[in-house]
Amino acid sequence: MSRTRLGKVLKNACMRAERTGAPLAVMLFSIDRFRLINHRFGYAFGNRVLRRVCRTASKALGHAAVVGRWGNDEFLCILSDCNMRQARACAKTLNEAIAGLLIAADNHVVNVTVSIGLAGAPQDGTAPQDILNAADEALYEAKRGGRERIVATDALEQRIFRMGAILEVALREDRIVPAYQPIVDLRTEAPVAEEALARIVTADGLVLTADEFMEAAGQFRLTYKIDWMILLAALRRRQKCDDNLVHFVNISGDLLRHPRMLMDLLISTKTSFLSAEATDVKPLVIEVTERELLENMDLTRERLAPFVDFGVQLALDDFGSGYSSFQYLADLPVSYLKIDGRLISRIQEPRVLSIVRGIHAVAADLGITTLAEYVETPRQVDLLRGVGIDWAQGHHFGLALLDQSVADHRRAMSINWADGYYGRKDLGLPQP
Repeated sequence: MSRTRLGKVLKNACMRAERTGAPLAVMLFSIDRFRLINHRFGYAFGNRVLRRVCRTASKALGHAAVVGRWGNDEFLCILSDCNMRQARACAKTLNEAIAGLLIAADNHVVNVTVSIGLAGAPQDGTAPQDILNAADEALYEAKRGGRERIVATDALEQRIFRMGAILEVALREDRIVPAYQPIVDLRTEAPVAEEALARIVTADGLVLTADEFMEAAGQFRLTYKIDWMILLAALRRRQKCDDNLVHFVNISGDLLRHPRMLMDLLISTKTSFLSAEATDVKPLVIEVTERELLENMDLTRERLAPFVDFGVQLALDDFGSGYSSFQYLADLPVSYLKIDGRLISRIQEPRVLSIVRGIHAVAADLGITTLAEYVETPRQVDLLRGVGIDWAQGHHFGLALLDQSVADHRRAMSINWADGYYGRKDLGLPQP
């Protein structure tokens, strides 16, 4: 069934559920590591896998379910008159049926698994888009946690509250620390910059990435505190490092709504560059996403103006996602344009390659440096280099790494915080 027909079926099912009060469940599932299957066996075999998965899902779930391809490696299943307990049972049946698939490929046999996100009406809303958004969040959590997992939105809500509690304690104990990912010049692959990315170091030795806690930070309005801590840490690192690297940091719309904190950050920034002339361009880049600009362009421009006047540079992050607009490049003094990683992951597609080429051409004409995010393969490097993209970052060039001595110190301080870290703060002793 096509995406258009699936959309109509879901719309009708939502209207019926709202009218009658009957439960409705939606299952969004995705083939695990499908990109690797395509890469190793080719797109023709990948299409065969997609067809087999769809047929198997339809057969396993029976006539009560409407199943079809939703996009790329994702499938949508609509279960009318089905509550979440029943939907979980269906998801388990589906997982087991697809896990039993063995698909021949030349001299190999490929085993396929799927990850599943569950949502439903009325608990996740009554409009199709609300339910789809909830299912997409649950699917993202299922894939983030590994392969062949089932996550429902009620479990997702519990995770958000649990992560919110972890985040509150981490902020209180100063265990939000930056990890630094290298950025290279694509022509030479020499390091030219680094980006500070937020991490939580836990007392029991784990490291949580931003993907794991930023959603909770947004829900509990704590994002501005994370931005604040990471920017200050990046400034301290810049003062200690004797290098010529450009330092990238993120500022969210949440921080832009706290003018007093921004003013304190500006003072800290100026202190970090005491020896530089006021008119000099500083090796510090503030990244703002298009999403933040879309909320309030005038406020963004007003709050960032003192930084720009001092010589701090601006980067437009995630360009090519959502409601991309070249108007932002006209309205803000952007020095760097970071191309969204989802476009980079599809750079081998002719249409996407043409889009990236067009983005770079406009940026080059405006004197803006282009930077490709999430570069993972030599093939992507070759294509980006052919387009003329200036800089790049991603796992192909290096992971984001913590300053391990700082991480270990923060953990040690938090183990017995009453006599440790907070005692030192009360005594006025130096902190790392």
